[in-house]
Amino acid sequence: MEQPEFNEEEQLSDVEKMELERMMIDVAYDNSYMVLTNKVAFEDLLDEKHDVGISTLMAYDPNRGIKREELENIISYYIDIDKTEYYLRCAELKRILDETFPDHIN
Repeated sequence: MEQPEFNEEEQLSDVEKMELERMMIDVAYDNSYMVLTNKVAFEDLLDEKHDVGISTLMAYDPNRGIKREELENIISYYIDIDKTEYYLRCAELKRILDETFPDHIN
């Protein structure tokens, strides 16, 4: 497959770069949430994304397992989204945080 040529005139603006980064974070957190809550197995997610020709973005390394800080970052991200669905996600992830890292509870 021929690689597309890079054209400096087609570079993304700063706003477009920020939007792309935000979209990538959304996808990484959504994928991570689905795997962490056992709504989909990581291998199935890989297969699904591969079938449509895209990478599987994750907010953590699933081979190593999630670190407390990474899980806290996902929760913090979802807290800022004012929708019931994301509030419920926070509750599920908080339960996982408490079970996986009991030493964080004060």
